[in-house]
Amino acid sequence: MTSTAPEAPRPHRARSVALLTGVSALSAISPLIALPLITRAAGPTGFAEIAIGQALGTLAATLVTFGWAVRGPVEAARSSHPSRVFRASIAVRGANSVVILPLVAVVAALASHADDHALAIVSALAFSLQGLSLSWYAVGVGRPLLSLVFDALPRIVLNLVGAVLALVTGIPLLYPVILLAGTLAAFVIATWLIGLRERFAVGETLRDARSAYRGGWRTALAAGLLTFSETAPLSTLGVATSPAAIGFAPFDRVLKYGYIGVYMITSSFQGWVSSATGAAGIRRMRRAVGIHGLLALALGAGFALVAPWATPVVLGPGFEITPLTALFGGIALAAMTLATALGMCVVLPSGRDGAYLASVCVAAVLIVPAVLIGAGVGGVAGAAAGVAIVQLSALLALSVAAVPALRGR
Repeated sequence: MTSTAPEAPRPHRARSVALLTGVSALSAISPLIALPLITRAAGPTGFAEIAIGQALGTLAATLVTFGWAVRGPVEAARSSHPSRVFRASIAVRGANSVVILPLVAVVAALASHADDHALAIVSALAFSLQGLSLSWYAVGVGRPLLSLVFDALPRIVLNLVGAVLALVTGIPLLYPVILLAGTLAAFVIATWLIGLRERFAVGETLRDARSAYRGGWRTALAAGLLTFSETAPLSTLGVATSPAAIGFAPFDRVLKYGYIGVYMITSSFQGWVSSATGAAGIRRMRRAVGIHGLLALALGAGFALVAPWATPVVLGPGFEITPLTALFGGIALAAMTLATALGMCVVLPSGRDGAYLASVCVAAVLIVPAVLIGAGVGGVAGAAAGVAIVQLSALLALSVAAVPALRGR
């Protein structure tokens, strides 16, 4: 393959990726910083309501996004008019929100164990609005400041302010209310500044949105299945009334924050990889995978070594993770890190959407039986082992899909 676009100057490229990675990391740690305050403000019952809402909202956000977080950076990076891409995403995500937000509110009410259901409902809606984030667009156009101002900083401020006010006032509902209102305000302002301030044709935007629905359903389905495979373990154990469910909950929560951090860091490489073609693009893919290989080792080892003693300190007494469970969590996180890099920085930028979908299906099909069998055999550690096996299986499937692109075929 021959290069059709020269690589950008190395200092500018490295600085842009580094800044986007740093901004993404800030976004990732904001809920984790607020978590100890929330657990103490809401208590076990209130925290369970928030956790129900967060789980449902995470899945709803994925459905609202319709795959833009995955394919969006590629489209924005390669478009001569990226704001047009952004407007199409607003039309798609806005239409999805009209349908999905009422549904997630109803499901949250049904899943809630409280009398008024308000905490679960508002939490579900607040976390659903994460599907309106513009961080993918900032990655695609290489503008870290955009992601910092309209995504990372609002998340940090809203999480901390909401959690502190909930703790001080003793009203847990303040946390999701503030998160909901602030997220919506940031989205409206960003939408005006990026997509609506300039002159544009509404008909053109609607045509682009229809094209996005037709061309993006595979990526959207893959994102939904991926979210399902990551949110299913705890809910599966709960529905099955497994005795491992309670002990698995803190492990699941800490591991999910690791996943979130990986996604945000990996997404910062997408625009860089996708902005080059030919031999230059292949070199960037290989570098991204190499960097993520080192990151996988660091995160996996860190989780295995740190989680057993840090979890009860952060979440409070009664939230312990055994060393064996943490070891399986480290394996799962390392495999997920490398698999995410292969999918988002190799398979998707090379146009292999079908192969990406097939690889994600592997995890979605295996996760429920793997966790149930593991929990039946080895309790919490067995369930964690099931998660690790599924992540390793997904890594293998994505490796097979990525090898031809990495070899330039």
